[in-house]
Amino acid sequence: MSELVINNNIVNDLLIKQFTNYVFMMIVTDIKGNIIYANKKYCQFNHIDFESIKNKRYNLFYLVDENQVLFSNISDNKEVIRLEAKHPNKNKQEVWEDINIVPIFDKNNLISHYAFLSLDITDKVKLRNDLLNKSYIDSLTGMANRLSIIEKIEQERLNIATPSSFCLGIIDCDKFKTINDQYGHAIGDHVLCEIAQRLLALERQQVYCGRLGGDEFAVLFPAGLRSCSLLLLEIIESLWRGMEKTDKNQ
Repeated sequence: MSELVINNNIVNDLLIKQFTNYVFMMIVTDIKGNIIYANKKYCQFNHIDFESIKNKRYNLFYLVDENQVLFSNISDNKEVIRLEAKHPNKNKQEVWEDINIVPIFDKNNLISHYAFLSLDITDKVKLRNDLLNKSYIDSLTGMANRLSIIEKIEQERLNIATPSSFCLGIIDCDKFKTINDQYGHAIGDHVLCEIAQRLLALERQQVYCGRLGGDEFAVLFPAGLRSCSLLLLEIIESLWRGMEKTDKNQ
């Protein structure tokens, strides 16, 4: 397949201008991190004027990845680095960007500048976090769901060091169906949420609570916790207390 070669300098310049101004946000710095260029899209997105950041050190982002990569760590890196970064915008709201850090070389093949090409991924990160929460959090009670509990149990099992152990308590609300039948599912949901809140209050004592589904809950006492019998009594006492009705007419 033959390559498409654009020889017209005017067309080429227009394509470059469109790419650099409207596709990516772009910042160019020297090797010390001082900003020498910011394109139109970057300035518009951040509601700033280029002159206000020109020659200033590019320290607006705190770059987040597994190794906490910062600009000072990449001064000798000749590869393109891609990571996700977050920073507060002008309104102090959290903004996420997908950033490619591209080294620019001089005629001696030494790094002379860095180009930071970025895309706004705030909505993408929010959606990803929402999906992650939904996969591990019970939507009704806001506590850990069955999947989260199972993974926590497996984690505790792998971390056990003989002769330590862990204890798992299962709570099944007897005659819960009667509540739904007599008062309606809205009241039943209220009862489940109240139980969840009382169990979650115990997490300060290093226990892990979650909802298995329906009217079943689980309480995991981590390895090495010897006072689980006392906590079980506290749980029973907490759940035994009466619950206020949400509607006085019911």
